[in-house]
Amino acid sequence: MIGLRRLQVFLDRQSHNYRMMLVRTAGAHSLMNLTTNYDSIYTSGLGADPVTLGSMSSAGSFVNMLISLPSGWVSDVYNLKHVMGVGMAVQILTIALYAFAGDWWWILLAMMISPLTDALMFRSQMVMISDGLRDEDRASGMGLRLVLAQAIGLAVPIPAALLVQRFGGLTVKGLRPLYFLRLAGMMTLYLYTYLRLNDVPPRPRSESASFLRDLRDVMRGGRGLKAWIGVGCLGSVVWGMIDPFAFLYAAEVKGADAVTLGALVTVSTVTSILFSVPLNRIADRRGRKAAIFLIRPALYLWMLLVVLAPGPSWLIVAWVFRGISDSSHAFETLGLELVPAGHRGRWLGITSTFGSVFRIPAPIIGGLLYKGGSPGLIFLVPLAIDLGLRIPLIAFKVPETLKRGVAANA
Repeated sequence: MIGLRRLQVFLDRQSHNYRMMLVRTAGAHSLMNLTTNYDSIYTSGLGADPVTLGSMSSAGSFVNMLISLPSGWVSDVYNLKHVMGVGMAVQILTIALYAFAGDWWWILLAMMISPLTDALMFRSQMVMISDGLRDEDRASGMGLRLVLAQAIGLAVPIPAALLVQRFGGLTVKGLRPLYFLRLAGMMTLYLYTYLRLNDVPPRPRSESASFLRDLRDVMRGGRGLKAWIGVGCLGSVVWGMIDPFAFLYAAEVKGADAVTLGALVTVSTVTSILFSVPLNRIADRRGRKAAIFLIRPALYLWMLLVVLAPGPSWLIVAWVFRGISDSSHAFETLGLELVPAGHRGRWLGITSTFGSVFRIPAPIIGGLLYKGGSPGLIFLVPLAIDLGLRIPLIAFKVPETLKRGVAANA
C-alpha cells in the first residue's frame, strides 16, 4: 500500500501528457509483444535470407539518416501533439504492411517508412516526457513509464506463442494473425491517446532563427556533445549487427521454439521490472554514468551466454541478464540532459542522423557474419566494440549531467 501511495503521489505531480504517455507506451508495448520476437522469422518465411534481412534494415537506416535532422527541427518548432499524431498514423500503416504482406518486399517498404515513426512519434514523446519531469525525477520517471508497460505486457508473449502454435507454428500462416491483432489494437489505442493529449506549442524563438542556425546553436549548447555522437555511432554498429538476427539466431542456431521465444521476452521483462526502480534511483542519486557502468557487465554476460548456450533452455538464463541491462534509463537520460530543454528535439535529430550513417552497413555486416559459418560473431564483435570503445568514451569524454545538489536531495 505504501508503494502504491508513493506511486500516486509521483504521478499526481507530473503533467497530464506524461500520464497519457504512460497509457500509450503500456498499450503499444503490450501489442508489440505479440510480434516483436517473430519479425525476423516472419520476414524469412516471406523469402528473405540473412543478407537480405540485413540489407532491409540498412535501407531503413538510410531513410532515417535523411529525415532525422529535419524531423528533429520539426519537433522543436511545431506543436508536439500534431507531430506525434502523424507519427502514430505512420506506425499504424507500418503494422498494416506486415499484416497484409505477400512477400518480403512489403516488409522492406514497412521498414523504409518506419523511421518516420521514430522521428516523429518517439522523438516527440521523449521531448514531452523529458521536459515534463524534474531533474531529480527524470531517470525514475522515464523508467516508470517502461516498467508499467512491461508489467502490463507480461501477459502477452506466452499466449501469443500458444496462438502461433495453434495457427501453424513458426510459419507465415502461423504468425500472420498476430499482426492483425496488433493492427486492430494500435488503431484503437492511438485514436484514444491522440484525442486525450493536450497541445504542446513550440517554445518562443527569435525571428532570425533558421534551420542551420538552430543546429549550430545546439552544438554550442553543451559539453561532450561530439563524444556523445561518437558513442551513438558506435552503438548503431553494435545494435545494427544484433537486432535483426537475435531471435532468428535463437530459433535457427539454438533450436528455440515459439514457446521458448515467448519465454525469453517474459523473463527479460520480469527481470527488467525488478531491477528498474533501484537502478533508476541510483541514476537519480549517484549519477547517470554510475548507473550505466553498473549494469554494463549484465549486457556482456547476455552476449556471451547466447553464444555459449548448449541448448535453448540456456537462452532463458541469458535473457535474464538482457533484462538487467535494459532496466536502467540512465543512458537515455544522460544523452537528453547534455543540451538545454529547448534544444532536445534537434539534438535527437543530430544524434540520430550520425547514428544512421553507421547503422546502414552494420546489419549487412551482421548478415554476412551470420551466413558465413560463425553466427555467434554477431554478438562477440559488438561486445568488443562496446567494451573497448563506447564505455571508455563515456567514462573519459562525456560529462556527468546530474547536478550534485539535486542528487543529494533526491
